[in-house]
Amino acid sequence: MLKKVSIERNRGIFQNISYITVLQVFNVIAPLITYPYLVDVLGRDLYGVFITAQALVYYFSLFIGWGSDNVCAKYVSIYRSDKRKLSEIFSSVLSVRAVVWIVGLGVYILFVLLMPTYRQYYLLFLLTYGMTLYDVLFPQYLFQGLEKMKYATFVVIGVKLFFIILIFGVVRERTDVYMVPLLYSIGYLLGGIASLYIVFSLIGLKLMNTGRKISGFLVKESFPIFASDLITTIKDRFNILLMGSCIGMGNVVIYDLAMKINLLIAKPTEILRIALFPRAAKDRDLSMIRKTILVSFVTATLLVTVVNIFLPYIVRFFLNEDIDLLPIRLFTLAPILLSISVLIAFNVFVAFGYNRYVLNSIIITTSCYVFLLVSCAFTHHLNTLLTFVMISVISYFVEFVYRLVKYKKIVCELAPQG
Repeated sequence: MLKKVSIERNRGIFQNISYITVLQVFNVIAPLITYPYLVDVLGRDLYGVFITAQALVYYFSLFIGWGSDNVCAKYVSIYRSDKRKLSEIFSSVLSVRAVVWIVGLGVYILFVLLMPTYRQYYLLFLLTYGMTLYDVLFPQYLFQGLEKMKYATFVVIGVKLFFIILIFGVVRERTDVYMVPLLYSIGYLLGGIASLYIVFSLIGLKLMNTGRKISGFLVKESFPIFASDLITTIKDRFNILLMGSCIGMGNVVIYDLAMKINLLIAKPTEILRIALFPRAAKDRDLSMIRKTILVSFVTATLLVTVVNIFLPYIVRFFLNEDIDLLPIRLFTLAPILLSISVLIAFNVFVAFGYNRYVLNSIIITTSCYVFLLVSCAFTHHLNTLLTFVMISVISYFVEFVYRLVKYKKIVCELAPQG
């Protein structure tokens, strides 16, 4: 009987990992499908403006999500058999996200109008904000906590295939640049609506008036994760916002391509993190964590090696020109560091209740990033792509060292209990 339960449990884990794998890989591949086409049609500079708009919108997406996906997935996993509790969690998260979205829209419009570089592309920036509707409506934490990632997989793939096909059919010249964010926004809105149908009709949850207590608790619990996501985004996407004015929009596209390559390399780590997080939170099994980290590290190292071997051909395919590959090669060190750092942060710190370590690592990493950025600005070295890449990689390394030290401390604290 116990063997049957174990088999069923492992089958659920493997099915969840399979769906997450498909989803995560497709999330990275989807924008790469249109990448060379849009660079060719719009030109590197104009496409760089759209990437800049995406980078700015991503900050607002972080505020809308507020780190709640990971924390709420933990509570969904705990209360998975209690429909009322799940409805309370879902309703609280949806209401908070809706309020933040409305406030964020006003702040976003004001910011764009105050920035001369952005103001001339006001409509492009405004349409790009529509992509955040997905962050309001799509409850990844619910599907993740219930280990029903197949729903998320079907919705996301359907949505992205929709606007990929339309981009090839509609965007034919530079003046069609506004159609790119419009198609993305419409696709994400449809995806959000489809996910709500699944929540209400298939999972059977209901909207409830939960008051401020539950919402406030979830916001407070999610803050360390939100701060962690924010600093990660600052290291990557704030660079994009600065690069446009410091070294040109053309370099923004190169940096963005490097980020997408890193995202693809880091996907195995992300898949393991998401799929095994509910189990880590419930079982607190350090042996499983160690094996997961080892698999993640080896996989990332192998992928980085392969990518660097074929990097000249990869860059030539997407940009249709030869460039200096050193910045991209250096940037590929980041996924190796993250293969360990990310799993420690979420599947140990958050899952085991050591959220303060996540926040502390953010403070240290932020200080390092700002110090390096300001130092380079004052010494007039903030004028090459390589400089921006080095600042990011050093920040990742500092974050990695801190988290590794705290992980070893946790292992020592819990060892007598094992």
